[in-house]
Amino acid sequence: MEELRDASLDLLIDLARPTSHDTVLDFAAGAGMAGFALAPAVRSVEAADEWPDALEEGRRLASELGLDNVAFTLVDLYALPYDEGSFTLVICRNAFHLLPDPATALGELARVLTTGGRVVVLDPVASTVNDRAFNDLARLREPAHRRHYLPEELVAIAAKAGFRATREGQLRSTIHLDYWLQAAAVPAAKSDLIRTRFKALPVEVQADMDVAFADRMVSFSYDIAGFRLERV
Repeated sequence: MEELRDASLDLLIDLARPTSHDTVLDFAAGAGMAGFALAPAVRSVEAADEWPDALEEGRRLASELGLDNVAFTLVDLYALPYDEGSFTLVICRNAFHLLPDPATALGELARVLTTGGRVVVLDPVASTVNDRAFNDLARLREPAHRRHYLPEELVAIAAKAGFRATREGQLRSTIHLDYWLQAAAVPAAKSDLIRTRFKALPVEVQADMDVAFADRMVSFSYDIAGFRLERV
């Protein structure tokens, strides 16, 4: 499992504080990496997403890793097929920025969360300096992208859905632009456009995002915010 770990998963575990009694919902799970990180410490993990290919990849990986307490289910993210109070812990990692209506999604998570349960949301966030530029680049990279929120906006969305943040954490992630593009399968022509856009960023935005150039290599940084949410 260590080869699949990164600092954001460590932050997720720290905020979630999983126990052997937890039944976990990995919401908008993709291939289930966040759930995999929790699986050895909890009773069960239900990885739920609306993309069949991602779930199939997750099943393959779970089998390879011997994680027999992780299940994968194709769902409507806004109408989950679970009873009220089905889960003690819900996690959502690197998916919040893709949700068209995050407050409604959180309301559905509140429904399936048991009394006294918690939700942990982890997502890249914008700053007041890079807000427009970071979101424009992310949308160009991935058309499904909606918004990298400011941290205070995430707290406000959670409050609208009846949650309060009881613990918070943040880390800085530095990434090579080529890897960022390859991870989203961005075609060559659009990759070149994004690389040009990075070079044209205002100086203050480049400084805020730690943009660095070396020949054709570009790296940049952004913040990841994590919140442990509990119902008010």
